[in-house]
This record gives sequence, structure tokens and C-alpha cells, in this order.
Amino acid sequence: MPTWEHMRASLRASPTLASRYARARVLAAEAFEDRLLQEVHSISGEDTAAMRLRIDTLKWIMSKRAPARYGEKAAGEPQEPPAARPDGRPRTIRRVIVDPQVREAVKNEQTKP
Repeated sequence: MPTWEHMRASLRASPTLASRYARARVLAAEAFEDRLLQEVHSISGEDTAAMRLRIDTLKWIMSKRAPARYGEKAAGEPQEPPAARPDGRPRTIRRVIVDPQVREAVKNEQTKP
């Protein structure tokens, strides 16, 4: 079995291999979902905990399959803006790197009387 670093290098070097790997991951996820559904349907009993497990599992699968429609949304949370502006240009993405030591120093300064 190759190391993960070797695998990533191989995937970067070969678009064909990367495409095949991506397809294999999708198929693996679908197989896992099918097995999960089989397990949920095999749960016996009419007690509340068993029914809750069935419903929660099905809701979880739906939220992963169609997150825009069935994903969890917190009340009052603003909706995520679209990936592009109306004119088709991409939005700006900003990356902020925070130094933990500086953050702690600022926090200590704010808590001083």
C-alpha cells in the first residue's frame, strides 16, 4: 500500500488517475450509504429510540445528498452568499492567519483593569 504522500503526488501528476480516484470515492460513498440504509431498515422494534434512530439516519443521508434543500440551517443565521457576483465575476476570498501568541497577548491586555 503506498503512503498517502505518494498517492497525492501520483494524483497530482496524472489527471486520468485523479479522475478514476474521484469516481471510486463517489462509488464508495454510495456503497456506504446503501449499507447504512440496509442497517437502518433492519432495526426491529417499535420503541421510540429505534424509530428516532431510523428517522435521524434518513435525515442525515438526505442532508448530505441535497444539502441546499435538506441541510441544517440555524435559526437567524444569514444565508451563505452566492459564489459569484451577478455579473459572473468571482467574489473575493480573504485568508486571515492568526498567531495564537499575539491573540493571547491581546486577550490579556483587554482583561487588565
